[in-house]
Amino acid sequence: MSSEQADVRSIEGIDRFRATLAGFVDAGRAALLEAESDLDRMVLWLDSERMTHWKAQVRRRQELVTRAKSEVYRKQTQSSAKGGRAGDADERRNLRRAEERLEEARRRMAATKAWIRQLERERTLFKASVSPFATTVDHDLPHAVGLLRRMSENLEAYISMPPPDLGRLMSAPSDAGSSTRRTGASIASNKSEEAGESGESGATKSTESENERDEKDGDSWE
Repeated sequence: MSSEQADVRSIEGIDRFRATLAGFVDAGRAALLEAESDLDRMVLWLDSERMTHWKAQVRRRQELVTRAKSEVYRKQTQSSAKGGRAGDADERRNLRRAEERLEEARRRMAATKAWIRQLERERTLFKASVSPFATTVDHDLPHAVGLLRRMSENLEAYISMPPPDLGRLMSAPSDAGSSTRRTGASIASNKSEEAGESGESGATKSTESENERDEKDGDSWE
């Protein structure tokens, strides 16, 4: 079989392959959409929900630290007014705990910002890496599915065509040969007639020339 010829054994096989390819296109698009949606949801969750949460926690815990410091100062002021040593151990312990919780909230807020930046970079890299695959499932493979559909339709149309009339095709060369032979005979006949007319004309001209010479000879004798 020549490399330029198609060896199609089954139109149903083309249709099955086209259906499988179309299913792969749908699955590929769904996978890309799901992956991008997961990344978008994660960035949105970190940026809107977690950052909002930790910002609020920093403000709230800052207020608790301020309140704890006020309690320590108040306790010290009361003790000084009484002229004794300040018994502010509990207040200082509460202040230390409030400061630790404030520092924890600040660390978590900073970590959330870092994760947002990192995730945005990863999302950009991911979209760049899957761009060729996205082009394939969005443009190349759908085009191939369309070509397979048209191929199947053309083959179906070809199969549904009526078979050629072999008897008519076989008789066509004989008719053409007979017509050619008749035309050749007619041309040969015409050429023969033209040749005969040319011969008669030549003989007539020869006789006239001889008569003219005889007349000239007679005149010279006279």
